[in-house]
Amino acid sequence: MFLPNKCIKSLNHQDKYCAENFTLLCWNVAKLTLSSSYKEYLNTLIKDEDIDILLLQEVKKNSAKKLDLHAFSYILSPNIQTKKHVFGVLSAFKISCENELSLLTRKREFRYATRKVTLITEHKLADDKLLLLVNLHAINFVKNSDFYHELQSIQSVLSFHKGPMIVAGDFNTWNIKRVGFLKEFTHNLSLKEVGFSDQTNLKKVFSYCLDYIFYRDLELVYSKVIDSKKISDHNPILANFRVISQ
Repeated sequence: MFLPNKCIKSLNHQDKYCAENFTLLCWNVAKLTLSSSYKEYLNTLIKDEDIDILLLQEVKKNSAKKLDLHAFSYILSPNIQTKKHVFGVLSAFKISCENELSLLTRKREFRYATRKVTLITEHKLADDKLLLLVNLHAINFVKNSDFYHELQSIQSVLSFHKGPMIVAGDFNTWNIKRVGFLKEFTHNLSLKEVGFSDQTNLKKVFSYCLDYIFYRDLELVYSKVIDSKKISDHNPILANFRVISQ
């Protein structure tokens, strides 16, 4: 296992602004991105739900092959690299990407001695403001205090952005202290939580949700959890947003 190289990216929509209304899907895909069942299911989701933005965690890519992501631009930010594969978080979109930043955790998870990664990207809105997308896979298998300090480190970077922001991913909030730290994090960034009327298919551990979408300076139109029929041990969560006119 090696330290990961820089981001892998393909940007083909640099002349496109973010639409006034867009749909975002967030999903921990449990390293199943090379399986045919996953690919077929994702294709169906993209078409049926009219997905504009994908924020995926635990993506697995063959080092020797390109990603098959239809008409999306993308950035894959790795946290693990082997001779044959790269693993990490992937943000995909059909709009321009002005900047990107990857943040590896300082701490390593004791079980695998790996770090987690957060990918931050900036995208132009029609009024020339920037939408900040944050694809976050929080560290696991560390002390609660380490989890807290990693969130604080991410917060310190995000605090400089003024305007619309979406923070989504697998937060590994499986105990009450972690949930409390996450609430402090979102409060400090003025983020609202996307709620789901039916939480049956939300990934939970010890009755605590792991997957979230948070947002600010946008209007939430609708949201839902999708039953992926056990393709992954997590289910996709989806939110449709409208850009607020100033």
